[in-house]
Amino acid sequence: MEITLLLNEPLGGRCRLYRTYATALVEDGKDAGNAAIAITCSEQFTTLPTHPELHAPAMLIDGLLVAPADGVILSPQDIAQALAPLHPEAPRLEALLQEVLERCMEEWG
Repeated sequence: MEITLLLNEPLGGRCRLYRTYATALVEDGKDAGNAAIAITCSEQFTTLPTHPELHAPAMLIDGLLVAPADGVILSPQDIAQALAPLHPEAPRLEALLQEVLERCMEEWG
């Protein structure tokens, strides 16, 4: 599974959060050691050739945009919903991302 991040530089709050979400997912995949569900991540700081209409910050999973339900910021639920058809442990990953979000809010608050 490939996560693609479209980020601004310097990183603002949402860009930092999306990078932190992606890093947590990649690290969790490494810890699981299951090559069938390996997660990789790439970052772009310009437009994406496949989605020139997108503006940073944005997250794509296997080329599909993960849309924030509130129209503003991705939540762990949004990402888990996008992961559900691709990853058998989407509910566990949602809980992991919720912990990441809470930790970020404490550290960056």
